[in-house]
Amino acid sequence: MLYFLYQLAGWLLFIAASPFALVYITVTGKHRQGLRQRLGFLNDLHLDPEKTQRIWIHAASVGEVQVARALIAQINRQLPEAAIVLSTGTRHGHSVATSQLPAGIACIYAPLDLIGIVNRALAAIRPTAYVCLETELWPNIIRQAYEDGVKLLLLNGRLSEGSFAGYRKIKGFMMDLLSCFAKIAVIQGADAKRFRALGAKPDRIRILGNAKYDQAVRGRQQGTAERYRRLLALHPGQPVLVAGSTHTGEEAMLVDVFRALQQRLPDLVWVVAPRHLRRLAEVEGLFQEKGLACTRLSRISEEGRQAQVVLVDTMGELAGLYSIATYVFCGGSLVERGGHNVLEAAAWGAPVFYGPYMKDFLDAKALLESEQAGFCVKSPQELSARLLYYVDRPEEYAVAGRSAMKIAKRQEGSAAKQIALLKEVLDGATHCA
Repeated sequence: MLYFLYQLAGWLLFIAASPFALVYITVTGKHRQGLRQRLGFLNDLHLDPEKTQRIWIHAASVGEVQVARALIAQINRQLPEAAIVLSTGTRHGHSVATSQLPAGIACIYAPLDLIGIVNRALAAIRPTAYVCLETELWPNIIRQAYEDGVKLLLLNGRLSEGSFAGYRKIKGFMMDLLSCFAKIAVIQGADAKRFRALGAKPDRIRILGNAKYDQAVRGRQQGTAERYRRLLALHPGQPVLVAGSTHTGEEAMLVDVFRALQQRLPDLVWVVAPRHLRRLAEVEGLFQEKGLACTRLSRISEEGRQAQVVLVDTMGELAGLYSIATYVFCGGSLVERGGHNVLEAAAWGAPVFYGPYMKDFLDAKALLESEQAGFCVKSPQELSARLLYYVDRPEEYAVAGRSAMKIAKRQEGSAAKQIALLKEVLDGATHCA
């Protein structure tokens, strides 16, 4: 009954809204791009006719497109016989997909989830497999694809407590929907537990990590820490605070944090990596105004480290510098910039501190906080207090560091494992046929 009501409500809403939507599109010109594709007209698809498999991946927006990038690289390795169609729900997601994905990937706007439109899209794509990313569940696409014999997988699945509470109110509907999936790959154990509680069959669920952060651990290179410790002339056990990807306003706040830590750790070295190199002169001026001497990283190899504050002025160094960090602050989070990838530091065994503005990396934040390896602070004063707390409790801090590395390692090879699961399903379908 719920499925019928969903279909009915969808079409009634579409019919009621269409006149207003057409006027809006005509007057503003917005959303005109991709309108035919949203209505299921996909005559302009150009898929390699030599490919024997067709995989339709649905990525809601930019975050899911980043997951899709990692998965598509593995599809090309493990399933070279597969043609790939990627659908996105937003213009920004579509723009990122078309600019960042390899040539040969058909990028389309997702069709509206209405019977008739869905059927038209499925007839045009003729997918062997349909892959939902994270928790992007569209009932009509899922049910119709299942009835057409398409193999369905939910990859990189996650289910927040809030979403779970909502879905639990329609548990029977969700159980029916989840039964369509041959396999469900989730990020962590909490996600698996919630999917099981909604009626997903336990034998179809795998915990395979987050493909978006697959590179965090694989990017480490042996000897990196030793190289940077020599470069910065650090003595054994010398503490280092790394502030990564900082934005305007954050360096000024962090000066007080550095000075508070210096009172307890007088030999502390502070490594500051602004997100945008065009701000280097601005940051140097701030440090001069605050009475802090600093040296640029690029000059240290010739001049040696002349100050306790090191300003990173070259691209591509930050991930390696995390290897020597005793304490890490992730920038773009005390100001509203959405945060940055906290798992790059966690991969080196460093707990990560960050501000309240982490909307672009909520999934990574949740992963660290699930094991008490990530710490959200609301102000520089709270950051100082939390860091000083752990200065006095090195054993407790070491436990948090081990948890951080454990979380990061869980993501290693996630994309490869998830596509191996897809390959397993497709191979099984071939054998059955």
